Amino acid sequence: MITARVGFILSASNSKKPTMRHLVRIILTLSILTSCLIGETSTTDKGVNKIDSLKKNFKPILKGIWVLTEYINEIERTKSPLKSADKLQNVVTMIIDGINQSDTIDVGVSWNNHEGYNFTTYFITGQNQNQLRTNILDYDDKSNFYELGYEIINKETFLFLYHYNKTNKLIDKKQFSKVAETQPDSDATWGLHIIVNEKLFSGNFLLVDSINSTTKIHLNSDGSMTGNSDFKTYYVITDFIGGPETILDGIIFNLNEINAKWFAFKTNKDTTYLYSTTGDEEAGELLQLDKIQYKLVRK
Repeated sequence: MITARVGFILSASNSKKPTMRHLVRIILTLSILTSCLIGETSTTDKGVNKIDSLKKNFKPILKGIWVLTEYINEIERTKSPLKSADKLQNVVTMIIDGINQSDTIDVGVSWNNHEGYNFTTYFITGQNQNQLRTNILDYDDKSNFYELGYEIINKETFLFLYHYNKTNKLIDKKQFSKVAETQPDSDATWGLHIIVNEKLFSGNFLLVDSINSTTKIHLNSDGSMTGNSDFKTYYVITDFIGGPETILDGIIFNLNEINAKWFAFKTNKDTTYLYSTTGDEEAGELLQLDKIQYKLVRK
């Protein structure tokens, strides 16, 4: 459209010998058009520079594996995934491992600690300079919206999901703690299991069996263990959705192996007791504690 207008002016001016008035009009018109073009380019450049600036600021802060802080605190307090499970509502972990597109961040999520999910974060400033807009939906009220941001508390950086209504009033916010920089696979619950293992089982123990025979073992936060010839890995149950109702915490040694072994557990101070159980889940019976099979005594 701009080119057509310039061409029209120049064609018109060539139809007869231009007067001084014509020349002044042409010069003024070209000057205005040039200013418009420069303004458009400047606006575009500012938009690109804004995105680049936001990327430079947010990328190193957001990158990592993040777990709901409230759940971490509750696990530490109760020593029981079952008693802490009511904290696992909506987004409970976030996996931010990079930026796939120039103007967005893809965030992997564990939803309710039961389902995989993902949302998009845009390099568009939200309600505050430390927040970015997202496409998370509020299924209870679609006029509400969420933003992803960060806050520094006692020199430590935390991520937050901010929940707003249509008048931009803050409804609530959820805080997330970084538990790792990266993870080895795409399991959305990996970060949550790492922190549960770290809080409940990671470290050196004496494994005491039912006849008081003891073995020194070491449990790692990644679920591996050494020192016992029968057990090489352990897996703490944290997902209580969809399965048979339970009133017990559980741990599985050698998950997915032929010799897998399940125990109920209870922790009291520095000792964790591993129990056999009675009852039949398949028949709809609640499992009950039976006999202590092992004790894990923290060293």
